[in-house]
Amino acid sequence: MSPFLDQTLSNSLSPHAIKKHLRTRWLGQREVCCFDVVESTNTEANRLAREDAPEGTLIVANAQTKGRGRLGRSWASPPGSGLYLSIILRPDCPPNRFPRLTLTAGVAVASAIQQTGVKPQLKWPNDILIADRKVGGILAEAVFDRRRIDFAILGIGINVNTERDELPVSVRSLATSLRISLGKPLSRIYLLQTLLHLLEPWYESFCAGAFETILDAWCEFDNTLGRVVDVFLPERRLVGMAEALEPDGTLLVRDKRGCVHRIIAGDVVHCRLENREP
Repeated sequence: MSPFLDQTLSNSLSPHAIKKHLRTRWLGQREVCCFDVVESTNTEANRLAREDAPEGTLIVANAQTKGRGRLGRSWASPPGSGLYLSIILRPDCPPNRFPRLTLTAGVAVASAIQQTGVKPQLKWPNDILIADRKVGGILAEAVFDRRRIDFAILGIGINVNTERDELPVSVRSLATSLRISLGKPLSRIYLLQTLLHLLEPWYESFCAGAFETILDAWCEFDNTLGRVVDVFLPERRLVGMAEALEPDGTLLVRDKRGCVHRIIAGDVVHCRLENREP
């Protein structure tokens, strides 16, 4: 039987259970903080980071009352069914590299989900999809000084065993879970261990500046390029074709007049799937 289906592990979100059989060298091997309920794991991680918690500190919750997504959105976090976690990172790199951390984490999350037997997709910049429905998301936050990242918080939420009636009515047609997709419950603990095992080397590649390799892997899961997208920016709205990613992960969108726009950050909505080159 696949370890992802081992239900004796599915609710064992404790420091001992997480570290047992964890195949990482440092990520999740140091401080692990497990909560039954928190407002947000990112909020807890931010507090611990300011108290000098070491890199690799892991914060996990069984439920969140005010789970957060990008752009101030909420993230539904019903108890006992999803993975809600944040990791404290202290990369020694300039602030302009920070946006690449989200894409790096996306590769690790998609790779972990792929091992369960479903085919995940990545929607630029931070959504994980299955069959065009959202199954997970990434929220990366950071505190900077002038020349470097002081610390970064990598928040990850995955709908693992979430039932359809646990999803908010407003997103029920847009979201899914691994259980819905596979038709059976999965072990949250084994998925978490797999994610940490895969994230560690990808993060080390990010720190080493090997973003070309990361971007190539991201594009293997891509679900944005070749689509008409609606991009909501702080001061305007842009509709166009998502054509390519630049070497730093910036999205290039061509509008109907043929002008190409560089999107560093924004809310991207897929409009429809266009024909892609074979």
